[in-house]
Amino acid sequence: MTMTSKLNIRSDSLDWRGAILSNLAYTPFRIGRVQFKCVEGALQGIKLSPPHMQKNIFAMSGLNALRAGRRAVRRPFQNSVQSYVYWQGEVIEYNSLEHRLLIAMFIGEKVRQNPRVQQALLETEGTFIFHDVGGVENPHTSLPEKFYIEVLLTQRRLLKKLHKIRTV
Repeated sequence: MTMTSKLNIRSDSLDWRGAILSNLAYTPFRIGRVQFKCVEGALQGIKLSPPHMQKNIFAMSGLNALRAGRRAVRRPFQNSVQSYVYWQGEVIEYNSLEHRLLIAMFIGEKVRQNPRVQQALLETEGTFIFHDVGGVENPHTSLPEKFYIEVLLTQRRLLKKLHKIRTV
């Protein structure tokens, strides 16, 4: 397959596919009784242990969730790297396999529950997708570009297979 174009996945993309695939995009999804407005709300909310604080961030839209999460964790981790995230009463080591699987689940549920996201992802076939927000990537990020793009590509492969099964 030859890549015919490039698409940067970011909230301010002029291409609707890049914008809606961004973690900041308003793409509501639910996991159990927990409602999220966007993946970014999930990523930032799990950094906090008190359920009421998580719920507040889970309910925020993109940039607001990003800013609130960063402000909240900056205080306790002033000069250190965050060690844990919190999900449904569990304490999970930051950047562990379990943490990464949780992130992949959030993105997967966003895709599963939003037909426009599915369409956007399928329409990136033949396009080189990447995530560059400018500057050097934070070495402590929970969602490095390589992992983020691999999750999206895995979701796209799954969607393609499911569409083939449906048409057989």
